[in-house]
Amino acid sequence: MLIGLYLLLNFAVLWFVARSSAARRWPLAMMLLLLGFVVGSANNLLEAVVYGVLSLRQAVAAAVPAAVVFIILSAAAVLAAGRWKIGSQAERPHRATLIQLAGVVVAYQVLYWTAGTLVYPYIAHFYAAKTIPPVYEVASLQVVRSLIFFGAAYPLLRAGLRSAPLIMGLVYGVIGGIAPLLPDNPYMPADIRFYHGIETSVSNFLFGLIVGYLFTRARPLRPAHA
Repeated sequence: MLIGLYLLLNFAVLWFVARSSAARRWPLAMMLLLLGFVVGSANNLLEAVVYGVLSLRQAVAAAVPAAVVFIILSAAAVLAAGRWKIGSQAERPHRATLIQLAGVVVAYQVLYWTAGTLVYPYIAHFYAAKTIPPVYEVASLQVVRSLIFFGAAYPLLRAGLRSAPLIMGLVYGVIGGIAPLLPDNPYMPADIRFYHGIETSVSNFLFGLIVGYLFTRARPLRPAHA
């Protein structure tokens, strides 16, 4: 049942993205695949490896089925959204600036440490026996992860995305927060997944709002035609 909910949530969000995107057909499907796989699997597995929750081999083994899932869901979302038809596209916004990228990094750092501090008392026992890197290494990793999160969404944002702040909030909050923590797995108990789910869904949703706002506030996009 939880697997079904995981698939449904990911599909629903990808469908919303497809409906809001000015891109079409295979380019859109590839953008959705990049977005879903990186946000919903690869970037989280990177952190799990660094924190010692998974070995590199285990992370790769988990990434392969996730990639297959997002290949299927991305194509299905484009089809369900009616985006296989050829249509006009919105004007491309400006390229990301260093100031915008700095804003992305700062926002993620603030949200990550704030959410982590609030949830840590509830998950401390799980990490007590694990080797957690020094604070400066964790902070450095989050710089990389924040830019990876942004990079996964960049093609879609460049192509044109209506209601970008809300859409990005759903992407990061659901695909990168709630959904991947729903299915049972041998590496993280249900109670830890529950607390992490609250932590990541809220902080990631706020991060998505900020990313969408930072990237689209300077130039409004012309609406894409259905």
